[in-house]
Amino acid sequence: MSDRGSKIDEFIKLFLNAIEVEKSRRGLPLITDEKTNDPLFFDQRELRLRYLLPIKGIEDFFEGLVKGEVRYTRCKRCGRKYFPPQPDCSSCGTREMEWMRIEGTGELLTFSKVVVKPTSYLHYDDYIVGVARFPEGFNVLAWVRASDVSELEMGTPVRIEVERRQPENYLTYVLVPTKLGD
Repeated sequence: MSDRGSKIDEFIKLFLNAIEVEKSRRGLPLITDEKTNDPLFFDQRELRLRYLLPIKGIEDFFEGLVKGEVRYTRCKRCGRKYFPPQPDCSSCGTREMEWMRIEGTGELLTFSKVVVKPTSYLHYDDYIVGVARFPEGFNVLAWVRASDVSELEMGTPVRIEVERRQPENYLTYVLVPTKLGD
């Protein structure tokens, strides 16, 4: 197991031990949020989810990530563009789609720093997500590669890049702020 993985396991054990102490002391699984000092009720049921998502018809999207490209689909009949990509056109019903690469610079429409995370994201430091509008005419929701929201504002130019997300070690895409002319 990686060093980061063992740190995650250690954190979870400490967290669960603190909850058991509170349940023994007060009879309830109540703890205090370290960031906000707000009281939290800890649900005693563990929810573990793993998804198997069918990707038939959009395999090219994942092949693109391997090649460092983020791709969308465009309908050959009516010209409608889709991101996330779709295997068929919901506008005219055809399956005649072509694959295109997202290129150029988008514009950051909105963004938010995520400090309260789902359990499966607790091992990440706080992160920023954003929505950017690209010249192709669609919006992209993704993590933003920035250390703080003070570096961003609505209208910030961004490009889309492929990166390897750790510790899971898979390819994904992120929005990268850029200066005009980059």
